[in-house]
Amino acid sequence: MTTQAETTLLAELTAIVSDLHSSGMEDGEAMFMLGAGADRLCTMRKSQNWAGFKASLGAPDIIALLQQIDVEGNASVQAEQGRQAYALRALALSLATINARQDVTKAGAALLDTVIEAALDNYRTKAKPAQGTVPN
Repeated sequence: MTTQAETTLLAELTAIVSDLHSSGMEDGEAMFMLGAGADRLCTMRKSQNWAGFKASLGAPDIIALLQQIDVEGNASVQAEQGRQAYALRALALSLATINARQDVTKAGAALLDTVIEAALDNYRTKAKPAQGTVPN
């Protein structure tokens, strides 16, 4: 990743982490969407957690996932499903930072990953069992 690309990514990452910490984590529907999206991805790779999922990805996997998330995110925006689009954006930013080189970008990604991991855990322990499915 070029320095310019990482600087742009850092700006987006900073914005979403700031929003999550100021009010986004209080939005139950957005956190449900984030947890459900992370669960869907982790289940595809039989990963127990978000960190394990990310560690299982190679560069081609990341590119394919980012392309798929872009398609789904655009569809969510078109369907006026803002919280779904927000959750997809958070997942995409986490994936996009896998190969970050700047310490500040890595730190921001770690904060975002902490939120994703918490949303995933909440989804698996509260929402998924309530839907009649067994947690991973």
